[in-house]
Amino acid sequence: MRTETESTRNYSELLRTAQWLERRKQILKRDGYRCRNCGSSYGLEVHHRQYHLTRRTGDFRKPWKYDAANMITLCARCHQVGHAKYKVPVFNV
Repeated sequence: MRTETESTRNYSELLRTAQWLERRKQILKRDGYRCRNCGSSYGLEVHHRQYHLTRRTGDFRKPWKYDAANMITLCARCHQVGHAKYKVPVFNV
């Protein structure tokens, strides 16, 4: 079983892959390169509205494999506040 530190490091590495960078670009473009919460165009990040855990393997779905409806553009501040205020739901798939 992975430690939380290992999982975080692995996730950070996934966010540097070509697959994620392309998917991120698609979501940013769809959202008009603006935070969907406050309208800022600075420090934009793509937030997953939910996480999917694969029952068979126990691994989370790769970040670029999520449906676009489950992703939203947020500025870094709104993203941080959102994670502090709300827990992202995890669904077994």
